[in-house]
Amino acid sequence: MESLVFLILHLLLYGLSPILIVSIFRVFKSTAFFYFYFGFLYVFTQLFAVLYSIKLTDDLLITGGNIAYSSIILITIFIGIASQEPTVVRNLISIQVFFNFFLFFFYQLLVAVLSSPTTVNLFSVSPGIFNITITINIVSSVVFIIEILVLFYMLEKIKEHFKRLYLVITLYIVSYIGILCLDGFLFPFIVSFFEPIFGQFIVGNVAGKLILGLGFSPFLLAFLILHKRSLSQFIEKPFSTRLVVLPKRKQLIEKLQMTEESLREIEKKYENAYNRATFYKDLFTHDISNIFNNISMSFHLIDNKNKKQAKLDSEKLFNIINNQLNRGKSLISNIQKLTGLDKEKFDLNPTDLLKYLLKTIKYVKESNPHKLVQINTERGEDQIFVTANELLADVFENIIGNAIKYNDNKVPEINITVSKLKLNGISYVKLEFKDNGFGVHDSKKEKIFLEGYKDLKGEKGMGIGLSLITKIIKLYNGKIWVEDRIEGKYLEGSNFIVLIPEFKEKAE
Repeated sequence: MESLVFLILHLLLYGLSPILIVSIFRVFKSTAFFYFYFGFLYVFTQLFAVLYSIKLTDDLLITGGNIAYSSIILITIFIGIASQEPTVVRNLISIQVFFNFFLFFFYQLLVAVLSSPTTVNLFSVSPGIFNITITINIVSSVVFIIEILVLFYMLEKIKEHFKRLYLVITLYIVSYIGILCLDGFLFPFIVSFFEPIFGQFIVGNVAGKLILGLGFSPFLLAFLILHKRSLSQFIEKPFSTRLVVLPKRKQLIEKLQMTEESLREIEKKYENAYNRATFYKDLFTHDISNIFNNISMSFHLIDNKNKKQAKLDSEKLFNIINNQLNRGKSLISNIQKLTGLDKEKFDLNPTDLLKYLLKTIKYVKESNPHKLVQINTERGEDQIFVTANELLADVFENIIGNAIKYNDNKVPEINITVSKLKLNGISYVKLEFKDNGFGVHDSKKEKIFLEGYKDLKGEKGMGIGLSLITKIIKLYNGKIWVEDRIEGKYLEGSNFIVLIPEFKEKAE
């Protein structure tokens, strides 16, 4: 009587737990609880098999492992019906395979430790227990996979041939009991090849599994009734037993494609990072060289003044040097800002365009005291605001600086026209920088704006500068291109055109 009560308590514990786990799944829509409970049961199933048994009669013993294993089959049915996904059942098989690898090496370690003469075995645990457990562990893994495939194949065939729900439920319960009885024969039969003593337990094991099947059947019935909606969906939706073992070919292809795409993105990311690093290195080298040249030239003029007593304005030369030092600080600051353009959104604010333009014109003239530069501006307003930031000065400096640098005339001329233009519903401020320099051949009119382009009159500076300002203007959502100053005569000079969105107050 005491053994029967003990068995009933086991049935209640192992039968109600899966139903609770399914309820948690329905609430949180997560299979993690399934996997955790399944893994816990599987680890202790083999251990319980050798630790204790429940004696119902002199000839009938039910091991703790058999009870736990019957619950494992039960919860596998619950998971398959509740999720309707063969991949979830396949994950359970993967979990038990993983645990089998772990337990195999763990039990081997225990055997080695307990067999060592240097080990103090306080409880006199026999290493043979774990040797047997290792065999049970391996066989149970193979048998579990076979039985799960057979079980879900049977469930699938039942729903194909029978449409009445009560009949399907009855046959599902019979299938569960049948699988347990199959396990009662198959498991000790296979183990007996390695441990012959297990052969004598086949008859008793089948009887024990039949009792366990009948004992757990009410819980399976309760699940099928409580979760009738999930059962109906499981019946309507095909459940491929092949996918329990093998993933879908489409999924494999998609996973492979995702991996390839991820690798391409990583490759592109590092390639872009390398190109950006090269770009910033060239930019810094280009601009810092100009700064040093201007400072060196100023010191040279001061030195000539001291030697020849020439009437040069020393204060003006020192101002040039000071401006160049400030320009160097600004260059470092701007490069730091540009390196962040790809990481986060850059701040754009209402910016006084004419203020930066006039300031840049003054700065460029002071930086070229040895040249007579003529810069004319034509503007209809005294103040025009655009959506930009302080990098606008770098845009103007590069365009005007290139117009002077790539010019063999005694008097480089630059005519700057500022107007307004509406394009595709967007209001722009249009700037035209017309010079009398070398001009740009048609074949290079687009290339010079590309990042890293360095082929212009044997110099690399213009390409680097233009790729920089192109990046800045794109940041402003603006446009830049070059035309001939006189159409069809590129040797007569260039006309660099820049469009920058006009800032307008939002109507309240």
